[in-house]
Amino acid sequence: MHSFKNIIAVCTASILLFSFSNCGSSQTSSYKLTQNPPFSIDDVFYQDWVAGIKEGGSGTNVHITFKDFTKDVRVDSIYFRNKIEKAKNSPQAKKQYIGYFKKGTNRDIIMDSDPKKEAQNTPPKSFPFELADNEAVVSYVQNGTTNYYKITNIRRKEMLAFPQNKAPSDN
Repeated sequence: MHSFKNIIAVCTASILLFSFSNCGSSQTSSYKLTQNPPFSIDDVFYQDWVAGIKEGGSGTNVHITFKDFTKDVRVDSIYFRNKIEKAKNSPQAKKQYIGYFKKGTNRDIIMDSDPKKEAQNTPPKSFPFELADNEAVVSYVQNGTTNYYKITNIRRKEMLAFPQNKAPSDN
């Protein structure tokens, strides 16, 4: 009878361990990287920038220029340094997309004695990829399916320092 209880205890512990071990894997499985995307990349770089005034902020822009770009592909987002931004089509170059990553944006956080008001705060989303500082992932949609492609060895361009604007009274 004593060995029967041990068998039941081991089986129960095994079932619990296996059920909890699968909890986090379902999130990452939807972010599989594509090895052979339906495009090739002509040029890619990132460039830090800083505004001349405090309110202007600072950030990093990631520029990706594609070649051999098929019409059934739509570039969606750029994942870079634990942030995600929608890829914007450059007005100057039809096949260039830019991710505008602004630093230090302050989120409005509700602090209140009423828990219902504090519940309106949205927790930050977890970043789905482990990337080095010079790596990014571009997401694209092809035939209704979202795919992800990792770009490595992104070169860094010299920082842009925008001059301070003149005060309105100086005009």
